[in-house]
Amino acid sequence: MNRSDVEWKLENGWLQEVLKEVQKQYNEKRDFKEKFKKDAIETQRELWQEVGPVSVSNGLQEIVDFMQYINTMKIEKRNHEFTRGLEEKYQRMMLSPYFGRIDFWENGDEKVEKCYIGMSNLINDDYDILIYDWRSPISSMFYDCEIGETSYECPEGIVDGKLILKRQYKISNGTLWYMFDSNLKIDDEVLQDILSKSTDSKMKTIVTTIQKEQNKVIRNERYKNLIVQGPAGSGKTSIALHRIAYLLYKHRDKIKAQNIVIFSPNNIFNDYVSNVLPQLGEDNMHQTTFKEYMDVALGSKFIKENYCEMMEYILGAKKKALYQIRMSNIKFKASAEFVDILKQYVAYLEKSDRKFTDIIFRGNLIISSKGIEELFFKDYKQLPIKRRLQKIRERILFLLEPYEKQLREEVRSELKESDAYIDEVEIMKRSTIIVKEQMKDVYYEINSITELDLLDIYKKFFEKLEFFYTNNKYNETEIDQIKSYTLENLKVRRLNYEDQPPLLYLKIALGDISKISEIKYVIIDEAQDYTPLQYEIFYKLFPSASFTILGDLQQSINPFMNVGDYGNISNIFSKDDTCIINLTKSYRSTMEITKFSRKLLNKEIYDECVERSGEEPLIRGFINNEAIKERILKDIKEYNEKGYKSIGIITRTVKEAEEVYNFLQGKVDVKVIMRDDDEYVNGTLVIPSYLSKGLEFDAVLVYNVGDENYSCEEEKLLLYTVCTRALHVLCIYYSGKLTQLIKKIYYCK
Repeated sequence: MNRSDVEWKLENGWLQEVLKEVQKQYNEKRDFKEKFKKDAIETQRELWQEVGPVSVSNGLQEIVDFMQYINTMKIEKRNHEFTRGLEEKYQRMMLSPYFGRIDFWENGDEKVEKCYIGMSNLINDDYDILIYDWRSPISSMFYDCEIGETSYECPEGIVDGKLILKRQYKISNGTLWYMFDSNLKIDDEVLQDILSKSTDSKMKTIVTTIQKEQNKVIRNERYKNLIVQGPAGSGKTSIALHRIAYLLYKHRDKIKAQNIVIFSPNNIFNDYVSNVLPQLGEDNMHQTTFKEYMDVALGSKFIKENYCEMMEYILGAKKKALYQIRMSNIKFKASAEFVDILKQYVAYLEKSDRKFTDIIFRGNLIISSKGIEELFFKDYKQLPIKRRLQKIRERILFLLEPYEKQLREEVRSELKESDAYIDEVEIMKRSTIIVKEQMKDVYYEINSITELDLLDIYKKFFEKLEFFYTNNKYNETEIDQIKSYTLENLKVRRLNYEDQPPLLYLKIALGDISKISEIKYVIIDEAQDYTPLQYEIFYKLFPSASFTILGDLQQSINPFMNVGDYGNISNIFSKDDTCIINLTKSYRSTMEITKFSRKLLNKEIYDECVERSGEEPLIRGFINNEAIKERILKDIKEYNEKGYKSIGIITRTVKEAEEVYNFLQGKVDVKVIMRDDDEYVNGTLVIPSYLSKGLEFDAVLVYNVGDENYSCEEEKLLLYTVCTRALHVLCIYYSGKLTQLIKKIYYCK
């Protein structure tokens, strides 16, 4: 028997031992779960027999007994849920308990320690660690270190030693399929095997193929805030989710899933990534979108344009009369300069005189305007404006209370003497109505000086825009146009999307929204598509949180409303606590698709890509859009026959998506996404360009890149983003003339 046969036999023997232990622990947890279930049923039975229906009239002791049973049931439920989670963990482990192994010889030890690495820890009754969780300190060497002298960091300090072996396994359904030894990187053989497969309806974990540069981000706790820049397909979203899993593992005693929030580009994307943390054995953190949060915070008093409607306008309304003014409006409100003048305006509001008046009731001076000013500018100076006004209101009502009480007594006495009312209850009701009527003017006065009308404040900002804007980037005519355009919309209470972040910022800065202290970690994905103002909002909302911000400046799908440069946000956070990390390798697409997509950027790109070959992207011209649809139908059938599970037909706009879907419907099995809250489904999917970011498909069919559709330089990054959604196949169709964005860099047959 040669060495490889011996190794194979030993590894198979170890796998069987591990599976036996997993099965044993699974059986124990299953029995515990059943016991907790029986206990819960018994507790409910005892509750009914011993206590029965609860009534206050039966005495306090019965209520006490009832609450004791309820508390017992809560504990039993928690135990049941916890045990069920462990049972699910062991079920996953029975399929594939580990994927890697390192042999480490710690300095001073007599023998080498074999460390098998999997999704979760496995410890037997003798407290031997059979499998190390991939997030444990020692497991970091599997991702980071070469064979030879090395070290790893643990809570006790640096552990030095020598890495003797690094081995990888493919275990599926409890069977060892192959294994091999590797050195520095997680070997391309495993990576290629995974990347060559068809994608699924949900994002999967990457623990078996985490690369060194990715692991650096996942485990980085040296800096409070990380800004991660990486090319399309570099695994940024996966890294974010695995970073969450790592933090939950390492700080389990300090943070829970509810202390973490991730801001995703849309709800389609939230649905797509929803399985990753449960696969890693963790509860999902709170997932939301900026639009979703903003909708709730601003309420329903306005006619609000959503992000998709704005994108449809940008991409489809170029011939409208006000188009250029709207684009200037968007760019202005997305700029770093706008943040500065908005801050100046808040400072101005805090210092400017307000129209306070004397509060007088029945000839009595409750508080003078001078007294209110003193409260606003002196006593409550440290509070934001909204809180100051609330405190002033509370103070005035406190001072008014004795006069209101006196009035109520007078009215009650008069009603009693009139003999017009039957009983005390009727007198109370009538006196309340009379007092309310007599005091309505003073309450109106109090409300008028203590209310905060957000829309009126925003209107006044634009009425005085020239006073705050002193930059020369926009000339006087442009500023007048932006001012007039905004005020016309506000007059009818219409909020374009670009006006909503400024209103939200004012609401927070003026103290109308509380800071969210229970959130400890904030993850912002697709960072390039947020404006500097939106980052100011994040910072104000979560002042004590750590931020992980992930994006790619080359994938800014909105040419007018984006971050511009990371320099626009890095100065928001403390420089000493913030680090920019650059990922340099793309893993998603074949080399041919990656190289083609990068040519669209029309500049030197030095990022690496995984060496996985495939077909050259296809570019096909047709006489009209109907011919494109016919060819897409033919290609869908062809790619389905080839076994591709996900095909994305990416149109420029929702209107085009609807047209293509209507043509394909009934001819092939196809779904469509036309809103950012539609559910993501696997298979053949029609989707507009700006909703496809963050997603990936086996085959991407790009609908109509004729020069009428993608006609300007501003849309270059949108087209690049669309093309980089493809894993294995990229087909581009056009009618008429091909867009210059492609024509100038690619020879088409």
